[in-house]
Amino acid sequence: MQRAYAATQTAESPWTRLNPTFRRRLIFGLWVVTQAGLFAGLLDPGAYEAVIGLTIAHALLFLVLLNFRPLAFPAQLRIAYVGWLALGTYVPALSVMMLITTAGLLANLLFGYCPLARMLYLLPWNRDQPLTARLAVRAFLTPPRPGRFTLEPEAAGTYNEYASL
Repeated sequence: MQRAYAATQTAESPWTRLNPTFRRRLIFGLWVVTQAGLFAGLLDPGAYEAVIGLTIAHALLFLVLLNFRPLAFPAQLRIAYVGWLALGTYVPALSVMMLITTAGLLANLLFGYCPLARMLYLLPWNRDQPLTARLAVRAFLTPPRPGRFTLEPEAAGTYNEYASL
């Protein structure tokens, strides 16, 4: 199990004391409002600044709920999201990042597939196996499941077409 996520699940925090149904609704609601802001930003790029403000508040809320543990995976995800949005908003050459995040969040909301979570999974402190091309392929091709992203155990014969990577 990933170390940072395991720490989130075992430590008592305001997050662990919340009702699971409320937690799911809170997360979904915050991401839906963020998605609406991203769509508004496609029409008026000035709306992206409001989205950044919302995601900073979202990240701070999760830091508080997770006892200020920035390596807890849910906090990492929100902090990385703020950074991604800031780069896409304030660095003109990186404005395409806003299209990527709009599509990525929509994929998460509709299908449960979060590309950013899969990228973060590959960071050294979130995995317990060596980084290889095969692991990266598995991370991005693992089908979405309810809850946070975890890598499926590799079954015999799985991903054989990528064995040479």
